[in-house]
Amino acid sequence: MNLIKEATNTAERIYKQYHYSKINPDKFRCDLLLMHIISDEDIFIESHSFSTDLCGMLVLDEYEKTIVYNSNQSQERRNFTIGHELGHYYLHRDKKSQFADRTKDMLNNSISTFEMQANAFASQLLLPNLIVHKMISNGYHFYQIKRQAQVSDQALFWRLVNYLCNIHEIAKDQAKVIVNEFKDFSIASMKNLIHHKFSKIYEIILGDTHHRYFNLTPETNFEFVRDSLNEIIGIRDKNIIT
Repeated sequence: MNLIKEATNTAERIYKQYHYSKINPDKFRCDLLLMHIISDEDIFIESHSFSTDLCGMLVLDEYEKTIVYNSNQSQERRNFTIGHELGHYYLHRDKKSQFADRTKDMLNNSISTFEMQANAFASQLLLPNLIVHKMISNGYHFYQIKRQAQVSDQALFWRLVNYLCNIHEIAKDQAKVIVNEFKDFSIASMKNLIHHKFSKIYEIILGDTHHRYFNLTPETNFEFVRDSLNEIIGIRDKNIIT
């Protein structure tokens, strides 16, 4: 089995095991799921103010299982760190007993197999497929998803990119453009300039053809996209979307 697929499948299995698949998206929070898992697995959770770029640790011995996270990080970053360490716990505990993870290990382009798997696991666990689909179906914009799920900007960006690649078989470069457009339209929506549901991501995930305005490519000029959208919805002032 593909190593990344193994990690995401494991995360989905654990998510379903805790019956969070039945929860309404407006009640889903990844930190509550993480604490539920940690409690059931009898894992001790500790914080430490690391002065280095150390993000978290997993230590397994004959006495206890411990996850340590960097208390200097934001809550959203802590959630990802804890999810990452749980990835090591479920996927790699028979191979190593200690893991010390730094910022470079948490990046999407990490080259270590263990770290790539732990990142994929964390990303999937913090925002499972069903929750992504439910939130988009309920019309959430990018920052509503981020706030409700308690994930960081970067974690959500890559989660949506990977969701589009894995579930809808969209090329990675194309998926990145679509998610960036979703972020742009979400900002505009919060400023009451344009509804975020005009974003192409809704067409793709919901199969809603009336959103089919653009064929986005990595070279898409977003000024052209905004001008085109203004024309479609009958807004004459081309500068209304900023």
